[in-house]
Amino acid sequence: MKPRKSKKQLLNMILLILALVLIAGGSILAYITSPKYVTTSVIKKTGKTLTNLMNNKIETGLDENYKLTGNLKINLQSDYIQNLALTDPKYVSLAKLITNLTNTENSITIIQDKDNKKLFLDFEGKLNNNEILNTKYLVENATEYYYIDGLTNTYINNGNNSYFESLNSTTTTIDNNKYIIEKIFSSIANNINKNWITTSYQGKDKIITVTLDEEDILTLGNKVLQDLKKDTKAKEIMVGYNQNFEKQKLKKENVKGLGTIQLSIYQNKLTTKVEQYKLDINNKASISYFDYGKTKEIELRNKDNYVKLNIVEDGDQTEITVINDKGVTLGNISITTTDTNYDVLIKVATEEANIDMEYNTQTTNVKKGKSYDNITTVSINISSKNEIIMSGAVTFDAKVTNDTTITEDISNSVLASTMPGTKEELMSEKINSVITLLMS
Repeated sequence: MKPRKSKKQLLNMILLILALVLIAGGSILAYITSPKYVTTSVIKKTGKTLTNLMNNKIETGLDENYKLTGNLKINLQSDYIQNLALTDPKYVSLAKLITNLTNTENSITIIQDKDNKKLFLDFEGKLNNNEILNTKYLVENATEYYYIDGLTNTYINNGNNSYFESLNSTTTTIDNNKYIIEKIFSSIANNINKNWITTSYQGKDKIITVTLDEEDILTLGNKVLQDLKKDTKAKEIMVGYNQNFEKQKLKKENVKGLGTIQLSIYQNKLTTKVEQYKLDINNKASISYFDYGKTKEIELRNKDNYVKLNIVEDGDQTEITVINDKGVTLGNISITTTDTNYDVLIKVATEEANIDMEYNTQTTNVKKGKSYDNITTVSINISSKNEIIMSGAVTFDAKVTNDTTITEDISNSVLASTMPGTKEELMSEKINSVITLLMS
């Protein structure tokens, strides 16, 4: 009898365990399908996806200690605007701007020495061999300096700068940016108020909607700022970018006019898989994203326009078909990625215009830890009724080396308090004067 009793007890124990598993499983299922859980999971996953896009495929060994010297060349033309300028004075300045930009020569130098906590940027622009803009920026000894030709005679001491304080031998700028992005999305997810969430049902889908008015956006934004300030590493990084970060706070005027934002998440009731996301902005424009596995779709809508992007990914190749509201294919976008090359080719034809654009960046001659070359080109050709609206290219040709020598003289620098405006105000004033010159 005892063996039978033992078997019965064992069977009861198994049944009890199964019951507990089923109960636990039901609780887990209820939790993972709850609106709050689905919402926070989607938001955190979005942050993770964004940081994954920042991963470099090519290892150059010069990510943090380097010198970049490059030339920016602009070559644009527009028969359309030039012809308008012949009969309409309003277009004369715009026509001159296009011509003058094509005649500029622009050089850029960036030096970062993470080991010695130094950063230097120099931009020089010339028009017909005459200098029109030269501005410099320097971080040294945890102090920020800047120079703007024509407005300052020497470097201006702009006070403390903590940019390098969050960087060490094992942490890079990209690492820091990833950390901040994930922290922001995690904070958004954790601070979503359940009162902002509603649930509805449509066919096979459970629709979870997060609705934020301007007051909610203000509340959520300030909670995210608080979380960043409470996190020691996040605060250190943000202060490095903005020394006044700890004083930052969103105000009503910062969100005024944003209206209502709605994020809707469509979850399959049977599989619990999230298959669609929709972002609606003030009931005026919306973006919908559909996930069908290997194929994805994005729909863009506003009051007057609609376009659908059908996306197919195959390894390093992504093909996007552009479709209008009548189901007519307008063109294609092709994205190709390799270890040394990133290429985006756009060919779209609408009733109004034909658009051909290409973005290409190539890294060549890599000598790891020593040097490499990089050239980035954006070419464009927009035409309508056999007339060129805009064509040309913008090219940035750069050489990157391991030379981190900075020889700027800051001995005669003056305090920012002696200047008639802030760095941002003075820079804006200079850029406005350059634009006026290019349009005259």
